[in-house]
Amino acid sequence: MEAIINEPEVAAEIAALHAQYEEALVSNDVEKLVKFFWNSPHALRFGVSESLYGAKEIDEFRRNRTPMDLAREVSNLKIVTFGRDCAIVTLEFTRSIRGIRRVGRQSQVWRRFHEGWKIVSAHVSLVPVPYVDLAAPLIGLPIRPEHREGVQQNIERTAAIARPLLELSLDESVSPAPVFRP
Repeated sequence: MEAIINEPEVAAEIAALHAQYEEALVSNDVEKLVKFFWNSPHALRFGVSESLYGAKEIDEFRRNRTPMDLAREVSNLKIVTFGRDCAIVTLEFTRSIRGIRRVGRQSQVWRRFHEGWKIVSAHVSLVPVPYVDLAAPLIGLPIRPEHREGVQQNIERTAAIARPLLELSLDESVSPAPVFRP
């Protein structure tokens, strides 16, 4: 028997649970966040800089996480259900981390158990920030939006020109030329 994909009643349940999860996430309601996950050593959460195996590690992460910069804007939220007992939630998000706008992705696998729906696997990642967007603020260089693409191209060209010089290995017996002083 084939599972019904996106049964409206099941999709609505997951959408409501996801809304509750999102509220708990941005308000750092640790107790609620922990309860959303399957209480099992098989539960997984791969984050931006952590790999958590089992409910205990997920719980410890939540309790020790710094509750800073948690607000985010969710976009491209997709829910796909498989039968009455399995669902996948994927989304993209934007948030500001230490003043830098970051874009990320999240996926969760939800499974219905006798005690209700639980997240059995989750993955969160951040899209890499282009060098120009990291470096310009560090040196106080404002880049107008209409110039950003050109600046990025020039950085890439400069890297290509410099690559052969940076890859050149010199024998240790080679000494640098003397410095000319007039």
